[in-house]
Amino acid sequence: MDRRRFIELTAATAGTGVALAGGMASEEIKDGEPAENDIETGDEPAGNESEEEKPEPEGGDGRPFTHYDLDVLDERSMGHPVWVDQHGRIYGRDSPRVVVSDDWWETTEVLYSFEEEGTREEYVQMVIVPDSGRIIAATGGRGETGGKVHLIDEDLEGAELLYQFDYGRVSNEFGHAVYGDIVVVGTYALSQFGAGRHANEVILSTDGGESFEKVLEPELHTTDAANHHIHDVEYDPYAERIWVAIGDHGNSQLYWSDDLGDSWSEIDDRGDITMVTQVAAFKDCVVLDTDGVPEGIMRWERDGPDDEPDGADSFERVHVEIETDPDDDVMELYARRRWHVRENLEEGRELCLMPFGYSTMHDTASDSVVLASVDGDEWYELHRTETREILLSNVMGPLSMDGDRRTLVSDSFQAGGYQIDATVPKFWE
Repeated sequence: MDRRRFIELTAATAGTGVALAGGMASEEIKDGEPAENDIETGDEPAGNESEEEKPEPEGGDGRPFTHYDLDVLDERSMGHPVWVDQHGRIYGRDSPRVVVSDDWWETTEVLYSFEEEGTREEYVQMVIVPDSGRIIAATGGRGETGGKVHLIDEDLEGAELLYQFDYGRVSNEFGHAVYGDIVVVGTYALSQFGAGRHANEVILSTDGGESFEKVLEPELHTTDAANHHIHDVEYDPYAERIWVAIGDHGNSQLYWSDDLGDSWSEIDDRGDITMVTQVAAFKDCVVLDTDGVPEGIMRWERDGPDDEPDGADSFERVHVEIETDPDDDVMELYARRRWHVRENLEEGRELCLMPFGYSTMHDTASDSVVLASVDGDEWYELHRTETREILLSNVMGPLSMDGDRRTLVSDSFQAGGYQIDATVPKFWE
């Protein structure tokens, strides 16, 4: 069944056992009685609305569907979670310490502390735990000294320095991708053109984080731009391809490699593609999530895994546009760190959650939005905040498209460390 038709049918169905978050279908029955807004009046039997009373579906035609909301279980502010492993253990950062939680961030304990405690040179920026179970911790990189990538020993008694960037740090907002034993990491920082410092390195591990090597360091194209740095990386298991997006403006480019970084292709001339902060590869398409006006998602529909985009115009702009202030033409939102579950490559059974957080460069912007898709084509707005106190910057989970589909949406960027503990609604069938 066409998904748009499915949404129309489910949104219009009340009292049939279908319960959608967001109030578009019948509310849950409480204590054996229907909720107050389920009680029907007039001649129509309960749960059998007339055609005129059926709610119209919202979304589509270039807009996210808005029938579905996260089922929020809890909201709290308790530090900075940044990763969840395949067993549901959550890892976080706390100055020079790596912290962990085995109860979905209700409580935490220190797993490992780096030396020079209290100095920013060893502050933890990001923790990545691939399926191998190796704990990769990125530290430092906010000054003139490049950030470091460490492998914490299995006995938690020490850490091996695997790589140090020339400049910049690993961000918890974007710039890393994990699939099996493949780990791709980029570096990020504001450029210092006068000093020749650019956060423009991409490193790769093919052994589950045991070692890394540099596979890309794009040359500076122009200083007539805000920065020259890595925005995002993606490993595309359908094409066995690495994607890399860099910015800003005249330095913007989209690269891809089909041989694990030995050679690279470019989408177009430098600067011909808009700024992109997230790349997400689906079975039948690749989407780019923008850092500019209008805010939203660009999409390239591919004919097969070996297909390649033919220039920047291959990506439809804008495939899905996020609603922002219609009276303001300043960029308000940009895509932050996604969470992508791929359960069956052959069938393309997958789920991607993508947060868009407000730009701190825009004084009046305040919204953060969470979008989700199972095919990269149709997108659903699952959550929206309208306060500058919360800047949603990453999602962790769900671990599966079945089960409880628990997720933690986190503000690991601001000082407060706000989190939303929630369940992802099953908006696909």
